[in-house]
Amino acid sequence: MTNALIVLDVLGLLLFAAYVLQQLLAATRPAPRLPVAERGAELVFLIPALNEAQVIGATLENLRTTVPGARIVVIDDASDDATPDLVEAFARRDPGVTLLRRTFPEARQNKGRAMNWAVRQLLVDPEITRRSLADTVFVVMDADGRIGSDFAPQVRGAFADPDVMAAQGWMRYRQTGAPAGWPGVAGRMLLFQQDLEAFITGHIQRYRTLGRTASLTGNGQCMRASYLAAQLGRGQEPWPDVLLEDFASAMEVRLHDPRHRIAYLSAHVQQQGMVNPGEFVRQRARWTQGTMQCVTYLPKLWQRPVSGITRVDFTYFILAPWLNLLLILSMTSQGVRRVTGWQGLLLPGWVGVLLTVLPLALQLNWALRYRAERQLPWTAVPYTLVSLPIYSVALLANMPLAYWNYFTGKRTWYKSVRHDESVADLAADRSPQESATTVQQFSTD
Repeated sequence: MTNALIVLDVLGLLLFAAYVLQQLLAATRPAPRLPVAERGAELVFLIPALNEAQVIGATLENLRTTVPGARIVVIDDASDDATPDLVEAFARRDPGVTLLRRTFPEARQNKGRAMNWAVRQLLVDPEITRRSLADTVFVVMDADGRIGSDFAPQVRGAFADPDVMAAQGWMRYRQTGAPAGWPGVAGRMLLFQQDLEAFITGHIQRYRTLGRTASLTGNGQCMRASYLAAQLGRGQEPWPDVLLEDFASAMEVRLHDPRHRIAYLSAHVQQQGMVNPGEFVRQRARWTQGTMQCVTYLPKLWQRPVSGITRVDFTYFILAPWLNLLLILSMTSQGVRRVTGWQGLLLPGWVGVLLTVLPLALQLNWALRYRAERQLPWTAVPYTLVSLPIYSVALLANMPLAYWNYFTGKRTWYKSVRHDESVADLAADRSPQESATTVQQFSTD
C-alpha cells in the first residue's frame, strides 16, 4: 500500500507542477497585438436555437446593430416556444436574416449536428457562393450571445492571413439572472466565478498563440467557409459528433494541415451564465464528458506535425478529467492515512508550505487583475478568494455524473437554461463602473 500511495503522491505533485506552469504562462504572457480590418471577409452568423424566445430577439438586434452588413442565419432545432415566430417576424423586416428549421427525427440531436446540417445547405446557397468561400467566415453564436463593435474588425483582421482557418472570441458571462437579496447569493457567486474563470481562460489563450493554436470554446467561434467545404468534401463533419464539439472542431482544424492556424481574438462575446447550482453541474458534466470523448484524438495529436506547445497543452486539456480523478484520490486518501498510519511520499516541511502558498498567490493574482479589468471595488478581492473554493467544489461535483454518463454510454446533450433579461437587458454592454454594483451587492447582502 505504501508504494501505491507514493506513486499517487508523485503523480499528484507532477499534476500540481503542470497546473502552476500553465497558470504562470497565462499570467505572464503579454497581450498580443491583434490585426484589425474594417473590410475583408464577409461574415455569416450561425445561431443554433432551441426554445430561445427569451433571448433571440435581443441577439438579432445586437448583431444587426454591430455588424450591419452581415448575414444572420438562425437554425431552429424544433423549438416548442415562439422562437421561430420571433425570427420570422424579424426576417420580414430584415432580408439579411434567414430561418432554417429542423424537424424530427433529425432535430434535437445536438448542437454540432445542427450546424453541420445548416452549413451543408448554406455552402450551396447563391447568396453565399456569389463570392469566394475563402473570403467568407461563418461565426457561431449562441442564442444569448452579444458582441461589441470590436468583434467584426478583429475577425476580418485575423482571416486576412490565409493560413487562419478558425478563430475564437473571448467568451464572457453577463452578471444577470440571479434574484436580489439573500435568495440570489449562490446564483450571484456562480455568475461571478464563471466570468472570472472565463477571464483566466482568455489569458490562457494568449500563450496558446505561441503554438499558432488557440482553442475553440463555442460562442464566438469562427470558421473559414472554404475549410468547411473541404471538410465536408472529404466526408468529415466540421463539428464532430461529441458533446464538446467546439474543442473537437479545433482538433480537426489543427490536425488536418500543420499550416492551419486558429487565431485568438480579445473581443468579448457576452453570454448568460448559470444561476442554478444543479443546472450548472449538469452543464459542466456535459463539458467534462465531451472532453473525455476527445481522448481518441491523442494518438493523432502526437503523430501529426504540430508544435510542441500545442501537443502538451491540448493533451493536458484532454486528460484533465482523468488527471483530476488522481488528484481527488490523493486528497481523499489523507484521512485514511491518518486512521491507518499508512505513509506515502515523505516531503520536507517547506514543500508543504509551497503547496499552500503557490495556489493562494495565483488566486490573488487573478483576483487583483479581474478587479482591475472590471473596475470593481476592493471588496471584490476577498470575495473572490472566499468564493473560489466553493466554486471549485461545484466544479468537482460534476465529475461523478460525467463519469457515470461516460461509462454507461449515456450521451445526453444538456442545453443551457436561459433567463429573462427584458428589464433594460441589464445592458449587455454595461460599463465597468456599472459592473461595480455587482460586488457592492455582495458586500451588503
